[in-house]
Amino acid sequence: VFDEAAELGVLQLHFSGGEPMARRDLTDLVAHASAQGLYTNLITSGVLLTDDATAALGAAGIDHIQLSFQDIIPQQADRMAGYRRGHDKKLEAARRIHRAGLPLTTNFVIHRQNIDRVADMIALAEQLDAQRIEIAHVQYYGWALLNRGALLPSLDQLERTNEVVEAARMRLKGRIAI
Repeated sequence: VFDEAAELGVLQLHFSGGEPMARRDLTDLVAHASAQGLYTNLITSGVLLTDDATAALGAAGIDHIQLSFQDIIPQQADRMAGYRRGHDKKLEAARRIHRAGLPLTTNFVIHRQNIDRVADMIALAEQLDAQRIEIAHVQYYGWALLNRGALLPSLDQLERTNEVVEAARMRLKGRIAI
């Protein structure tokens, strides 16, 4: 499929999921895609991204890694992700990515319970040396659809967040894409 995609003119391949790091053949897939000239991007929670896995992905030709964060408060992030100490593992994954010299995007999944911390999320991305920041509203399917009443931000929250993001875009212009 990767060969056909490259022949058709596809330029980028995003390994997403679920959790692509759970695949035993991920490094082989990245190597094959890279050999076809495809720009490869891993979209991961980061909790399975070890030093060895980062090195293997780098050697295979991964071009970029995106880490998803559920909050900046560890207890809240872990509660939302349903993974104890997951936030700490994500922070360490970001450091691994930086040490490996790979570009990093931080993706902050926002909702009513964390949207007021967007400025702090952007500050965390700066501390982690991210090249790109995504502020992405939770997608309403599965668990989030069932809990949308607790997750849907108010109009006031959305308006304030837009102001925070726009101010950060201006301040970080030329350094970090938001």
